[in-house]
Amino acid sequence: MSTPPATQDSAEPSLQALQDEMSDVRRLIDELDDELVALLAKRQRQIERAARVKPGLGIPARAPERVDEVIARVLGASRREGLSVEVAMKLWTMIIEWSIQYEERLMGEKAPKGDLSASSGDKRS
Repeated sequence: MSTPPATQDSAEPSLQALQDEMSDVRRLIDELDDELVALLAKRQRQIERAARVKPGLGIPARAPERVDEVIARVLGASRREGLSVEVAMKLWTMIIEWSIQYEERLMGEKAPKGDLSASSGDKRS
């Protein structure tokens, strides 16, 4: 017994259906990217607040215990949400390092070699 040729009514989606789905996926990713940018901007404003408060408390921009706390909390959240722990670790390590360097710049501390903030294109400060 042979299999009949595929028709438009078969389980295979049409090229147009696949193109429509891809357009939908891209639109949703764009919306998520916009949300991520908005959240990162909110986070940056809190970094700016921290840079104003820390000197009065004698806290340096780089607080290793806080870094460990943030990483542990984020990795726990990534596990709960189904985000790759490897992805979360890489992203937050980069976010935290940039945040520390940005704080150091705002606080007038000497930033370490390889300072990313000087080349970030940040025109706000």
